[in-house]
Amino acid sequence: MGVIVLIEPAERAPKYDSKSWVISGLRAVHAAKADPEVPDSPADRTLCGLATVGMEKHSYRPQDPGASWYPPNLTPWECKACSQALRQG
Repeated sequence: MGVIVLIEPAERAPKYDSKSWVISGLRAVHAAKADPEVPDSPADRTLCGLATVGMEKHSYRPQDPGASWYPPNLTPWECKACSQALRQG
């Protein structure tokens, strides 16, 4: 399954450089399936069930089998429910 990494900003801030979470902080890193009609876009909900509207797509893509689904530098913000859904997947 292709996973799209999404950032849930801590606050809804204006997009100064298309990465508002850099300015406002981030609440969590989520995973979503790709939209079947637009494969480079996320589905309507994350794997933990949150709406993807208002979240920002991250460019990270795992390069190796077994690599983390999210950027390793964002480990403190990993959504545990998304990780569990991927493991059960």
